[in-house]
Amino acid sequence: MEKLRHIIPISGKDSLCTAIIQRQAEPDLDYEYLFNPTGAELPEVFDWLKKIEKQMGIKINYVGESLEKLIEKNNYFLPSRLARYCTRQSKIEPMLKFIGEDEANIYFGIRADEDRQGFNNLWSPNIYCEYPLKTANIDIDGVYKIISEAGLKPPTFFWETIYEIVKKRLGFDPREALPEWKFDMLFAWRSRANCYFCFNQRQYEIVGLWEQHPKLAEKALWYESQGPSEKNYTWREKPFDWYKEHKNKIIERRVKELLKIIRKYTELNLFDKEAFDLFSSTSCGLLC
Repeated sequence: MEKLRHIIPISGKDSLCTAIIQRQAEPDLDYEYLFNPTGAELPEVFDWLKKIEKQMGIKINYVGESLEKLIEKNNYFLPSRLARYCTRQSKIEPMLKFIGEDEANIYFGIRADEDRQGFNNLWSPNIYCEYPLKTANIDIDGVYKIISEAGLKPPTFFWETIYEIVKKRLGFDPREALPEWKFDMLFAWRSRANCYFCFNQRQYEIVGLWEQHPKLAEKALWYESQGPSEKNYTWREKPFDWYKEHKNKIIERRVKELLKIIRKYTELNLFDKEAFDLFSSTSCGLLC
C-alpha cells in the first residue's frame, strides 16, 4: 500500500492557520499544499499565495478547473444557489482526481467557533478528514493572532470609501476602537476571496468590485449577456450592472450597518447575535 498522504488546502485565513499549527504539531509529516484555482480569482489572492510560499518555504500545488470553460460548456448557464456546479466541478472534482485512490489525510480549516459541515468523505472513503483548529480549540481571535504573528494575513480588501464615510459620521477613528480582525472584516469590500463573480456575494461586495476592479465587473456583466436571449441568466437576482447603478444606495445601507455595529461595540464592548451575523461571510465551502 502507498504511504498515507497529508494534504492541506490553503485558501484563506483559517486554512492558512491550519497549515501553520499542523506543521508545528507534526513537523515530520510530508505535507502537500493545495490551492484550487478557478481562473476567476482576484489578483490580490495570488500575491498572497506567493508570499506564503516564500515565507513558509513551501510549494503550493494549483489544482483546479477553469470556470470560464465550464460556463461556456454549460451554454452560459451561470452557477447559482440552485445550480452550484462551480464548486464541485472546478474545485472538488480536480482535488479528488489529484488524490486518486491514494489514502489521504486532509486538514481542513474549520474553527472551534464554527458550526458547519466538513468534507463528505462518503464520496471517497480513502480520504480522512481532520480539523486541527477545532481540535486545538482555536477560534477566530486565535486564527488572527497566529497568522498576524506569522506576517501572513490574507488580503484585507480594505475599502477606503466606506472607511472615510464611517469615520466622519462616528467622529472618531474606528481603527482605534476595534480589535484588528474586527476592523479588517468590517471595512473589507470582500467578505472572502471567492471568485469575483460569485453568486454568494452581498450587494455591497459587487459595488466594491465595480470600484476596485471595474474590468472584472465588466467581464462578469459580459457573461450575463452570453446566455440564450430568451433566458435571463444573471449571477444574482439583478443584472450585475444594476448594483453599479444603485451604488450610492447600497453604500449608504452598508455604512448604516457598520455604524450600528461599531456604536454597539464601543458602548457595550460585546457583540450580540445580530451584530455578529453581519461579520459572517458566504463562500463556496471548504475549498474556497
